[in-house]
Amino acid sequence: PKTKEKTKKTKMSESKGDGKTSMALKAPLTYVLFGATGDLARKKLFPALGWLMEDGYIPKNTKIIGTGRREAKVEDVLKKQGVKVPENQKKFLYPQISYMKAKDAEDFKAIDAAIRKYAGDGPDNRVFFFSLPPFAYASVAEMVKKYCYSSTGFTRCILEKPFGRDSESFEQLAKATSAHFKETELYRIDHYLGKEVVLTLLPLRFSNQIFEPLWCNQMVQSVEICWKEDLNTKGRGGYFDKYGIIRDIIQNHLLQVLIFIGMEKPKDMSAEATQEAKLNFLKAIKTVEMKDVILGQFTRRKYCKHCVDPENPGYLDDETVPKGSKVPTYAMIKLEVDNDRWRGVPFLVSAGKALDERKCEVRIRFKAEESRIFGQLGTNELVIRIQPDESIYFKINVKEPGLDVAVSPQVLDLSYIRAFEGARYGDAYERMLLNCALAKQSLFVGTQELVEAWRIFTPLLHQIDEKKPQPILYPFGTSGPQGYKKFAQNAGVKLKETWQEFFHMHAREVHKLKATFDKYATDGVLLNKDIKAMMTNFYDGRSPTQKMINQFLKAFDENDDGDVTWEEFRKGAYLFMPWKATKRTISMTGEDFDSFAGNFGEY
Repeated sequence: PKTKEKTKKTKMSESKGDGKTSMALKAPLTYVLFGATGDLARKKLFPALGWLMEDGYIPKNTKIIGTGRREAKVEDVLKKQGVKVPENQKKFLYPQISYMKAKDAEDFKAIDAAIRKYAGDGPDNRVFFFSLPPFAYASVAEMVKKYCYSSTGFTRCILEKPFGRDSESFEQLAKATSAHFKETELYRIDHYLGKEVVLTLLPLRFSNQIFEPLWCNQMVQSVEICWKEDLNTKGRGGYFDKYGIIRDIIQNHLLQVLIFIGMEKPKDMSAEATQEAKLNFLKAIKTVEMKDVILGQFTRRKYCKHCVDPENPGYLDDETVPKGSKVPTYAMIKLEVDNDRWRGVPFLVSAGKALDERKCEVRIRFKAEESRIFGQLGTNELVIRIQPDESIYFKINVKEPGLDVAVSPQVLDLSYIRAFEGARYGDAYERMLLNCALAKQSLFVGTQELVEAWRIFTPLLHQIDEKKPQPILYPFGTSGPQGYKKFAQNAGVKLKETWQEFFHMHAREVHKLKATFDKYATDGVLLNKDIKAMMTNFYDGRSPTQKMINQFLKAFDENDDGDVTWEEFRKGAYLFMPWKATKRTISMTGEDFDSFAGNFGEY
């Protein structure tokens, strides 16, 4: 993972193999950041430019102009916007940054003059980053073309999502930008295309002979792409409510991951060949209907008193969310691909906020071995963990050591943090800022891709917008709305059980809980190592990180001593049941319900 210290062991995208060239830029270059006072610039853009300078991918004399609609001093802007920039980078990054107002024609003329003064007689290369709401694209694009277009070098524009709300709005947006710039000058960004593991998908598929024969409907049972976030909307509910989880995550980020999983091999890795292969795959995806989706919305949840965060508000508790909103914060969608490679294979794509964990992964399940000569065994699974704990692992069945022939599932595990120890993972925005300057469009989204992407989802989104179906409510921190597993099963996908779901399903079964506790406990107490061993079963046989163990302790370790007693284990399990079920179960155990409720709060 990226650290704040200078790391030179492995630079971003640096190659030690043969046949690859340096990506460093040497000509004068200017980045103009529209929306430089916003969250994206603070969290991503300024830090990305600092790392690109430190690692030598862009010259340290690169000019950076931050813009906004109001006058401001650059010192004041950087005081707020530079909080994510490492201290050692500020000494060479900050002198290159200036701030200018960008509101009217005179402002844009001044920006042009500043760039010309910097470039002098050399090539005048310009990259404009549109960190702006889509309604501002047309007017800013017109100003850039009219007053800031380079006459001696290139002019390129990076456009940030959202790219409309549906097919019609995207068409209008595309016309507004293409009226002023050629397609080769427009770089529509989906930052998931810059994530380390997503970038591995095509090399994984097309540089390893083993996968091609397996990558088809004769071998694959199902493909699942799952995105989970364990946070609420954090005051951004007003923005989120305009789009919902499908527009915010599924129609763009997860669809791009799906494309890399399902597309045919391009004839080469040029932008043209890659985009052609992506487009052909998109055209094979059937349009989604209401029957193909289950929708949810998270609600308030109270935890026990000893928890760090005793209460998490629901979506409608966010003051920025319109009262009574039915916008989904969770969606699971079944997609069908109508081509020879994938026909009949269910693609299950899901995304949700305020769930039980943070992760994004692809899970490819292969069909079971038909002869079953070793009995009923688990199927092979290839899991590609995009975040966190970046990894690629393969679940296989092997013989256990010993005289008997006992076969059990094991994991071939490529963990990035171990395999690439000391490497710094370049942030997605570093790649996007660099690749735009290098005219590498393969990591950006083309116009026709977006036409097809909106074709797939627009009818469904219009139905949701017009009919406003009631989403199924789910408590904050759970795994999703009631019925989502049944929906997946009906779609032909068996979902893996999480440890939270285990307690939700079995909290009333005291004997099962006790058996589970006794199986792993040391002298009647679950120590850290015991919790790790227990949770391994819920993580495909892989060792959980300490952060994952801490999440378990947060729910069960009442006295915060790092261990879990049987009493803590039993009481903690109750917190994973719906309130009525909890009341029923406690009464069955003979405990005083009101006393118990006072200690542990409402689910």
